[in-house]
Parts: sequence; C-alpha cells; structure tokens
Amino acid sequence: MLASGAIFTVFLTLSKIQSAHFDPGFLAFFRSFIALLMVVPVILQQGLGILRVHQPGLVLLRSLFGTLGFIFSFYAVSAQFGLPLSEFNAISFSRAMFITILAALLLKEQVGWHRWGATLAGFVGVLIMTQPQSGVSLGTLLALAAAFCMGGAITLVKLLSRRHRPMTLLIWANLLSSAMLLPLAIWKMPDVMPTLQDWLLIVLMGACGVAGQYFYIRGMAIGDASFLSPIDYLRLPMAAGVDWVLFHALPGTWTWIGTAIIISATAYITLREQNLRRKARRNT
Repeated sequence: MLASGAIFTVFLTLSKIQSAHFDPGFLAFFRSFIALLMVVPVILQQGLGILRVHQPGLVLLRSLFGTLGFIFSFYAVSAQFGLPLSEFNAISFSRAMFITILAALLLKEQVGWHRWGATLAGFVGVLIMTQPQSGVSLGTLLALAAAFCMGGAITLVKLLSRRHRPMTLLIWANLLSSAMLLPLAIWKMPDVMPTLQDWLLIVLMGACGVAGQYFYIRGMAIGDASFLSPIDYLRLPMAAGVDWVLFHALPGTWTWIGTAIIISATAYITLREQNLRRKARRNT
C-alpha cells in the first residue's frame, strides 16, 4: 500500500509536468494504451477465453466510468487548471462517500444509518474543503467528478467480480478505455511530436499508473483492509511534499480541516464494516 501511494504520487506528478506540453486527453489515452500493452502477454498465455464476459453492458458502463475518471483526473491536475496534487488527493478520498450512495442505488445494498451518517459527514468535509460560498474552481469540480466516476467504477467492479475474473475486467477496462480515448488523443495530437525524452516520460507515467493500481489491489488482497485503508491516506502528505518542493504550493487551512473530516468518516466506515464482518464470521 505504501508503494502504491508513492507510485501513484509519481504518476500524478508526471501527468502534471507533461500537461504543460501535451493535452491531458492525449496523455490519458497513453495511460490506458500502455496498460493494455502490459496485459497482452496475459492474453497470449491464457488464450482468448479470458476475454469472455457475461454482462457486456455493465462491463461497458464500468469502462465508461473509469475512462471519464481518467479524463477528469488528468485535466484537474493539469497545468491548465492548476489544482495542487495534495488538494486533488484530498478530494479523491470522497469516492468512498460516492460508493456508499451508488452501492445503495446500483447494488441494492442495505445501507444503515452509520454509513449514511458517515457519508453526510464526508460531504460536509468536501464543502469545507472547497469553500463553495467563495467560488469553486473548475479544477475542483473536475476532481469531484473524477471521484464520483471512480466510485462508480469501483462499485461496478464489485458487482462484476461475482461472475468475472479480475484480470478479465482489467483487460476490458484498458481495451475499451483505449478505444474511447483514441478520438480525443487524435484530436489533441500536439503540433510538435514528442521527443524521445517526452515519450520515455509518457511511458513511465503510464507504467506508474498500472503499477500503482496493481500494488493497491495486491495489498488489499493479502492484508487487512481495516489496517491498510488508512495507509492509503499517506498519499496526501506525499503529494503535499511534491507540491512544496516542485510547485511551491501547499494546501490552505480549510483544505486540511475538510480532509481530516473526510478521512475520519471514511476510516469509520472501513473499521466498522470490518468489525461487522469479523463478528459474522465468528457467529458462523
């Protein structure tokens, strides 16, 4: 989980730096395309049977959520909209609140008052962080949209994983995202083609995106979620360090206060549900 946070911070940093020269839509395509190239050996090894899906409509919807999440994320932290990495990471923690709402709507999960209360507290944290009464920047709105879309993608993965292998979902996510983002990449093709150094940084950015995702999934698979989830919040001080060293910017007081509320609400949901699962296992 620590490796995931560090690599994801490098991924966002490279995205922000490269966005000064290339459109975020162009970069988002190569994030998905490089990930697709990295899973080609798996397809060759296991055969085309790994591509078989049982719920194509939901697989497409999951990929649409993920693709929009990529686009919104790239544009939010881009040089064009200038949202600090630490503020983007802080807002991204609100995806847990969106997952609660979407799980109730899409998965028909029974959500008790504990989760609804924590969700409401989380949204209060978002309001405190964004200070809507003084005007919300477009970068902040894009970060919130990215958190919502990622929440939708995670919710649908939870549903689809009942009948599909994780690798199948990963392959289709990157395949469909590459197809969806290709027209945008062609439209936003830079006038001056990237140099060899630029391509190396773009490939490194894409590889970091895949590696960060892999380490996150792997960490959650082999560790205790109630212990590991709070470690994910270390992305915030990591990003704040990058903002301070490279971009000479730090989050304001309200951002830290709102972030503390969001993290507390998310940690409460995670810890409580983990305890409930443990009690259920003991009773059985």
